[in-house]
Amino acid sequence: MIRQIAILLGAPLIVAVAIATPLAQWHGPYHWLCAAVALGLTVPVGITTLVIAERSAKASAFVQVAVLFSGTFVRVLIGFGGAVVVFFAAGETFRAQPLVFFGWVLGAYLTTLAVEVALIGSKMMRRESGGQ
Repeated sequence: MIRQIAILLGAPLIVAVAIATPLAQWHGPYHWLCAAVALGLTVPVGITTLVIAERSAKASAFVQVAVLFSGTFVRVLIGFGGAVVVFFAAGETFRAQPLVFFGWVLGAYLTTLAVEVALIGSKMMRRESGGQ
């Protein structure tokens, strides 16, 4: 479980650093700020969903899929809803380049979702095939 959490935390972080580093060199540190906020809004929800899915591992595959879908819905709600709140609460910080900010949120959301689905799906497949 700790390994899966480390992967879910590390993979989006590595992708964000790999993308933000050259962008920050070319366009300034604004990209670091956007990446940090985006990861802060999406990764904790993904980790929570992963923990809930792990705890429901003894349940049927239907329950695990329901957990995965509900986690996606909650991530959209917190990730993009939180991004709207941050966008308006931060004053002029993100209003200068709103597409960049929301692009980072979308990228972090999709990266975290892809990693989470891969982790949960591979675990479900191993369980169904008899491996653990």
